[in-house]
Amino acid sequence: MRILLIGSHRTERIERGVERAFRRAGHRTLLVDDRRLRRTVGLRLTQRWVLAAARRFRPDFIFFSKALGLTLETAAALARDVPSALWYQDPQWHRDAHLPEIAHTVAIGRHVGTFFVTGFEREWAALDLNAKLLPSAADLAIRPVAPTAAYASDVSFIGTGPGVRHAGTGFAPERAEFLATVAGRLGPSVRVRVWGGGWDSYRERVEWGGRPVFGRDLSRVCSSSAIVLGINPARAAGATYYTSDRIWMMILGGAFYLGRRSPGLDHLLIDGTHCAWYDDVDGCVAAIRHYLAHPADRARIRTAGEQLVRAHHTFDSRVEYLLSGREWTP
Repeated sequence: MRILLIGSHRTERIERGVERAFRRAGHRTLLVDDRRLRRTVGLRLTQRWVLAAARRFRPDFIFFSKALGLTLETAAALARDVPSALWYQDPQWHRDAHLPEIAHTVAIGRHVGTFFVTGFEREWAALDLNAKLLPSAADLAIRPVAPTAAYASDVSFIGTGPGVRHAGTGFAPERAEFLATVAGRLGPSVRVRVWGGGWDSYRERVEWGGRPVFGRDLSRVCSSSAIVLGINPARAAGATYYTSDRIWMMILGGAFYLGRRSPGLDHLLIDGTHCAWYDDVDGCVAAIRHYLAHPADRARIRTAGEQLVRAHHTFDSRVEYLLSGREWTP
């Protein structure tokens, strides 16, 4: 099958991971970076270039990401007579469909065959979308690496800080406060480090690695940390199976993962078997102290978690759903 993908060409992005999974399944692919094209040649030429590339490639299926570099007319033309799916990875933004970036993706989603989301599928369906649940996943190629002193810590958090503003959606400042509170409660004897952009204002409360980490650097952080912490944005409250793809990336990269419990997700990853869950600040601090004192348990859980994710939560395990339009079920 010939599959056209519309999305980022950057190695660490979801679209590239999905493309690699399609190729491993035996399909021929063409990935078009619509946003890079728009920055390079402008909006009008981007539409002409994408449509011409599609005519030459003659796809049997089209995979859309957010498609922010396409006009609605171009996206509709691409999907008119070809099976297609859009996989939207930020499901909590259904409440803000009036924001330009969200509104654009929703409008395009009404033209595709299936609008896959990683949570809140009923809320998205209420926006006149053929919304179906398909949990996030990660690239099978991500693997643990040897621990490195430069990336070592007792507790790590990987994520964007409050100094970075995301176009159209903003940032969840409560995550930064949660992390700083946890670090303060643990005290100076527990080394807590954060990796990501925009943490300048928290330098005095949390040790900052100074930059984001991707690829092997992400694996270095995960493999070199005793515990890797997950913190959900408040907007994800009420989710079931929703989680960022970062959870799967971190576990594949060698993390012992400690995250906030949500009903549904805690059945995919079992507490004390594949990861550890907390419910609030007190529970998070208690779990950190417990697992720092039990390295053998961390090692066992780390190994079992990676094995489970590698078997069931990579892009390769999502390919069949994307192509068939079938909703994922646990």
